[in-house]
Amino acid sequence: MEMKDIYEANRLIYLGVAYSQGRKGFMSQHQREMTELVQRFQAEETFQRMVDEGLKAMDLQLLEVEEDGLRISARHSESLFAPTLTEYSKLIARNELKSAELLCIHCAIATAFFPTEADLDAPVEDLGVVMVEDVVEILRRFAYAEKELSEEDDLLLPQTRTAAQRFRELPETNPDSKRKGGGHSWVEMIDRVLEHMVKTGYLLAFEERPEEWEYRPTPIYQSAMRMATVYAYHTFRDVVTSYDLGEIEEREEA
Repeated sequence: MEMKDIYEANRLIYLGVAYSQGRKGFMSQHQREMTELVQRFQAEETFQRMVDEGLKAMDLQLLEVEEDGLRISARHSESLFAPTLTEYSKLIARNELKSAELLCIHCAIATAFFPTEADLDAPVEDLGVVMVEDVVEILRRFAYAEKELSEEDDLLLPQTRTAAQRFRELPETNPDSKRKGGGHSWVEMIDRVLEHMVKTGYLLAFEERPEEWEYRPTPIYQSAMRMATVYAYHTFRDVVTSYDLGEIEEREEA
């Protein structure tokens, strides 16, 4: 083992963390180096073991090997590289979305990744990917299912019910949403929340096609959801899974 090998193994980990954090400006300066190191990682078993040991030593884990880099995340919530709820709170504090609406979007995203209780304990690599359209579908089910609840039903907090009513009044998509003053839409708000979750390491984003993004959960996000056992998430999921959207829409049309 030579010092150059150790240096390059650690360099690949360093660049992998930056790549996984979506630091495009930084990576554009080092993409050639990253590509060469990834090729070496794929070709040399000894180098691969060296990188694996380095990842373990830093409480990191390799999620996927891609042509442009390594997808890396923290191994557990106590890791030095694990995002904290404080960091995330600072990001969303800058967002003008109302807290109840923000909570609904977060619950819809969590439901998309963890539709059953067992998913909170499943290996994250087995959970698959989620796209904005999946979150829209869940939010749609929730917004219309809430309307079916009686006024006396206390399953949801009043603020959450008000947020559901507001969602029903907003367009799901808005062609002017990227224009200043163009107005809100479901997709616009979901995009902004997903962007924040990627920035803090809760999710990984993959651009499979131009402007078409897929998201995968990290162990840290799963751990946060499992440890928090968020009441709002569980009740949201119960409402979504208890109602047939087709039947609701048929009654709406009638």
